Amino acid sequence: MSRPSRALGIRARFVALAVAGVCALAVPVAQEAAGVFQGEAAERFLAGARVRGMRDLGEGVTRPQRATLELDGVTRFAIFKTIDVVGPGIIPADLGGDAPDFQDSWRTEVAAYVLDRLVGLRMVPATVERRVNNKDGSLQWWVDSAMTEAARIQQALAPADGEAWERQVLKMRLFDVLICNTDRNPSNFLVTKAFELRLIDHSRAFRSREALDRPERLTRFSQSLLDGLRRLTQGDLKARAGRYLTDPQIAALMQRRDAILDLVRAQVAARGAAAVIYP
Repeated sequence: MSRPSRALGIRARFVALAVAGVCALAVPVAQEAAGVFQGEAAERFLAGARVRGMRDLGEGVTRPQRATLELDGVTRFAIFKTIDVVGPGIIPADLGGDAPDFQDSWRTEVAAYVLDRLVGLRMVPATVERRVNNKDGSLQWWVDSAMTEAARIQQALAPADGEAWERQVLKMRLFDVLICNTDRNPSNFLVTKAFELRLIDHSRAFRSREALDRPERLTRFSQSLLDGLRRLTQGDLKARAGRYLTDPQIAALMQRRDAILDLVRAQVAARGAAAVIYP
């Protein structure tokens, strides 16, 4: 399946189901606006809720399913992925499948959330490892009342605060460079009603490459996110995400982290801190 059909097939179903399902949920949409899309409460819900139903979302390579979860009278949706393949030739070359380090795995969905929490990004919905119907996979919090970036562009919807929007996009780009995610496109990140970004679809990230991908796209940096990168240690990453990432993947990520910080220092020296770093 080509990238357009994958994006339009799976993601269109994803958004359509999200819109249709909002009214049926016991959890108010207002909780999403309050920031309840990640953290310990969301993780406990995903890990402990009863699975009341599963529904296929499309025909794509990752074959995600929508899970209906219930806990203590509260019902929510989540996305369940079980794909776990490694090596070239699995998917077409135009989707990156000819790379020797190609991987498409639920494991990196969990790793992306873990790393988000470690560096303070606050964009990846809560994601946990869970076994459902005798299959191991990632279970990710369903983002209510959101559309894809592709749908936002198509509808010509613009955020009221352009600078705030730009800063979110810059954070997303930095995160994608950090995790070597070359699969980001307008159909695999979501925009809430408050124009906040929610990053999904990280099953092809965390390549074991040390070089930065398109570093020229990194022009301004969040101070808080840079602080998070500086706090990150290989030991912490190994302890929290070692179950989902290989040692070469972790080592490469730390090399990219160091290269990003070197890039920031060079840009500050050339352009000045005020032009490079924002709060």
